[in-house]
Amino acid sequence: MKPEILASLAAFEQVAERRSLTYAAHALGVTPAALSQTIKKLETRLKVRLFDRTTRSVNLTEAGRIYLERVTPALAHLREATEDLQFSAGVEGGTLRITVSHPAGRVLIEPFLAEFFALHPHIHVELVYDDGFVDIVREGFDLGIRNGESLEGDMVALPLTQEMVMSCAASPAYLKAHGTPQHPDELAQHQCINYRMRSSGGIYKWEFLIDGKLTERAVHGPLTVNHWDTALSAARDGVGLLIGWRESLAPVFESGELVEVLTPYHSRFPGFYAYYSHRVHLPLKTRVFLDFLMQRIPGVA
Repeated sequence: MKPEILASLAAFEQVAERRSLTYAAHALGVTPAALSQTIKKLETRLKVRLFDRTTRSVNLTEAGRIYLERVTPALAHLREATEDLQFSAGVEGGTLRITVSHPAGRVLIEPFLAEFFALHPHIHVELVYDDGFVDIVREGFDLGIRNGESLEGDMVALPLTQEMVMSCAASPAYLKAHGTPQHPDELAQHQCINYRMRSSGGIYKWEFLIDGKLTERAVHGPLTVNHWDTALSAARDGVGLLIGWRESLAPVFESGELVEVLTPYHSRFPGFYAYYSHRVHLPLKTRVFLDFLMQRIPGVA
């Protein structure tokens, strides 16, 4: 088998997995046009059409599906052999693409980046912040970090934190001017900072534990954002009440910039997890990062 065939098969697998030339090209570090030519050359060599292409989608033909089923295990074994060899030789490197929510990134990744790069200078990390669920296979990510309730069943998930608390807070100046709510129903008389979810486009309804039941409250106020840092900055400036993970708010609670309110009604949710596709052999760069992270995060389950 000629060497270029292996590269073509790897490209074929990426396109089949992501159903997109654009996403597959990004994962492989090539242009969509170059990847398209690679696939065409492979089809010409095999004398079989592997994909049905339209302007909006790329789907496997029946022949392509059968071929993928035969090719995928062989490529996985080759990757595994290469990774094991590199691991035993202490070789590491490459770009690690991670999709992470803003709260998780601030608490679980940002504090440890300098130490990680000092220990592993040959690994490049690309952090992409997005609070919605991201299909890491389709969009070419090696790893995702999300709250446990946001994960899909076909992912391998590793717990990074214990149960998380959703906390409501406001600045001392806001509370002095508007009073402190004693029950979630009183939020109707307060200015609240709303969050528009990027995944669905909907406004997040604040969740509280009332009489033992998880209850949603639609809130209103002068500001709606889709970026956590903006919401936090506005809350510190006294714009209104904010809701977010207590772990993410810990620094501003300690500094006194924000004050926790409605504590008896705070809801609890599964902690943050690192996740990746069970269909993908875990590369050395991902193993190294996960091992590092789990050794640094306090109280990893």
